[in-house]
Amino acid sequence: MANTNDIANDPQEEKKVQSSETIPPPEGASEPSEATSEEDTDVTNEVAAESEDQKNSETPQEQTKNFSQLSFTELVEEFQKRIKAEQWFTDDKNIKEIIHTFETKFKSEIQEKKEDFIKEGGNEIDFYFKPQYKNAFDQNFREYKKNKRTYFQEREQAQKLNLDRKLEIIESLKELINIDENINTIYKKFKNLQDSWHKTGPVPRAQSNNVWQTYKHHTEIFYDFLHLNRELRDLDFKHNYEEKIKIIEQAESLSKIPDVLKASRDLNTLHRLWKNDLGPVAKEHREELWERFQAASQIIHARRQEFDKEYDNILEENLNKKNSILDRMEEIKNNPPQNHNEWRKTIDEFNKMRAEFQSIGQVTKKFSKTSWNRFREISREINREKNQFYKSQKAEQKKNIDLKKALITEVKEILENEDWRSYNNRMKNIQKDWRSVGFIPRKLSNTLWEEFRSQCNLYFERIKSGYQRINKNELEAYQNKETFIKSIAGIQMPPELEPFKEFFNYQWEEFSKLGQLSGNTNSKSIEDFNKAFIALIDKSDMEKSVKAEAKNHIHFSLIKDDENGLSHEIQNIKKIIEEFKSEARQLENNLEYFSNSSADNPLLIDVTSKLNRLKSEIEKHKEKLIGLRKLKREAVARNTADQEESIDEEGIEGETEV
Repeated sequence: MANTNDIANDPQEEKKVQSSETIPPPEGASEPSEATSEEDTDVTNEVAAESEDQKNSETPQEQTKNFSQLSFTELVEEFQKRIKAEQWFTDDKNIKEIIHTFETKFKSEIQEKKEDFIKEGGNEIDFYFKPQYKNAFDQNFREYKKNKRTYFQEREQAQKLNLDRKLEIIESLKELINIDENINTIYKKFKNLQDSWHKTGPVPRAQSNNVWQTYKHHTEIFYDFLHLNRELRDLDFKHNYEEKIKIIEQAESLSKIPDVLKASRDLNTLHRLWKNDLGPVAKEHREELWERFQAASQIIHARRQEFDKEYDNILEENLNKKNSILDRMEEIKNNPPQNHNEWRKTIDEFNKMRAEFQSIGQVTKKFSKTSWNRFREISREINREKNQFYKSQKAEQKKNIDLKKALITEVKEILENEDWRSYNNRMKNIQKDWRSVGFIPRKLSNTLWEEFRSQCNLYFERIKSGYQRINKNELEAYQNKETFIKSIAGIQMPPELEPFKEFFNYQWEEFSKLGQLSGNTNSKSIEDFNKAFIALIDKSDMEKSVKAEAKNHIHFSLIKDDENGLSHEIQNIKKIIEEFKSEARQLENNLEYFSNSSADNPLLIDVTSKLNRLKSEIEKHKEKLIGLRKLKREAVARNTADQEESIDEEGIEGETEV
């Protein structure tokens, strides 16, 4: 098929000149009296076709790489690397392929996880699976969409500016006709306008053809008006001849490079330069140059066709490889293992085949979906067989459950023993024994693990805090507080601040009534209490500002008797206020630059908005500072009273002794 560039640069078009003119008109100029020919129609549409031809000159395969063999983490890393590249917008095919590959693989992954969850006794409504790599991918995807929107907006704006500039150049061309100046001066101005036109970037596609035809029309009028002398026109012909020779030599060198795709892309660029950037040459050279350029182009076109043909063979070979793997997987599905050892070997072999399948490149589009669906279905069938086998191991699972319950009971008995410190080595062995116990259902496993972990933590916390003997009352208090903290998770809190404060204060009093703990155990218990309430606040229907105030109330309630802690908080608040004030002063200085600006200036509005937000934050923190200082004064008063009371008691005791 003939390229649009071939039509636009056909030397027959260049032959349409006025033979009766003493001074030849520009190349491609038409006779005013002649009807528009079929060839003229092709030229009229050259710009509009150019973009489409360029688009169709490259197949999807030439830019798209195979990412199916990459892991989820590697896909995220590759995705992030490409969207952050300086020229990321030229790599959109690969970026889209990464997105497609990730979503396809993750859809399969989440389906398998869900099936395993249900097979192990879980309820479908409780299933949730969103790993860290999915969060990272979603964040990068949002950034990519934002950058893409920005890129197209900026490109559109640039093209509009280019259109305005080119329209200005056309108006300047019109004005040259009426200038009463030396012919050399006028010609120089004309060449400057030509240079500006060639340096101006692309315009919106809808206006591209029209503006080009308008420019060409007025260029031809200019040549007709001036009736350039032979010397100047020959000089222009000479320049164009030399530049077209350079283009031809570049095209001829492209036929020798090994990268066929690069050669094809570069050839398209050369055709655009030939058509849009260079003027005519002398008649005697037109046919010769065009034929030479066409000959070099045909070599590259032939190489490209051969490449496309070979690429189809590669796709066919990939399909055969995948089908061979699927046949082997089919054998496993039809002849499943009969014992645990066989299953373990089969799973290893199966995972290798899965990895090999995913590492193979693309296949023909016709069979791509069929191949993938077959792969997914076989994988599911093998997983079902595996799950069914292990579900039959009920007796073994019952044994494992009993072993873990026995270990929990043993830890409890050690905690109740007066000589509990002597069981340090046994406790370590108990933990090893726990890890060695075989499989049990996940739901029950999590429940038993939480109970086992709680008892072991209590033992080792006692070691750290220096307990010398068992305290049954403290053990009971610790267990009651752990139960109380777990019960908080199901509470629905008031959405307003003041009701929340009352609610929290009541819960804290109830928690404190459960008994006093010592050392690290007490610290951890309070920390767990705080975390439970913070979690409730985060998932509540409170407004953002109310959530912040609620968290402050929790924090300040727990340090209200700690003078050092309150002093530390006061210093932090002061530091934050000073930082806000410094930033506000800078913004106020910036406002001076907008003294003569209108009120609707976007920059002025933005600076004013930021300044108002800072002032609001300063006032909020000042109020917080006042509250902290009040708490500190109250704490100092309480501590002073306690000291005075202690001194009085010591004095009374001294008098009694005398």
